[in-house]
Amino acid sequence: MEDLQYRFKISLRLRHPLVELRECSSEFGLEPLREWTAGESRTSSRGKALGGVWDHSYWTAPLDVRPEEDLETALNGTSHWLNQHVEFLVRHRGSGGSASLFIGLFLEGFNSGFSLDPSLLVKYAVLGVALEFDMYGPDSSPHAA
Repeated sequence: MEDLQYRFKISLRLRHPLVELRECSSEFGLEPLREWTAGESRTSSRGKALGGVWDHSYWTAPLDVRPEEDLETALNGTSHWLNQHVEFLVRHRGSGGSASLFIGLFLEGFNSGFSLDPSLLVKYAVLGVALEFDMYGPDSSPHAA
């Protein structure tokens, strides 16, 4: 396997306009990194009051990925795992909620890329799970002074 030109982290995220999401922890067998319920006072990740209340419920937990896996392989494995929870995801979406995978992509060079096969994308479409990407470039770029 060739060296990857990127590293990545994946988190599962669920949102709902009304319903508390604490049951996600037992459903997925994961400890949340962050969670809140609609109507609770807003706070930062460190607990500092931000003013106002949350307008939606939120639950997120990091997923384990093997460092030697490429993104498409990791997403394939994750889709199989999520398929075990398809009934929960369908109920969640049917009640007005949404689910996504947050993918932080850390580029090792100025120009890196990857491709996601349509068959993989169909799996996530059927699950009703969006793929959200945040991309982070290397510390320096060719245009840096």
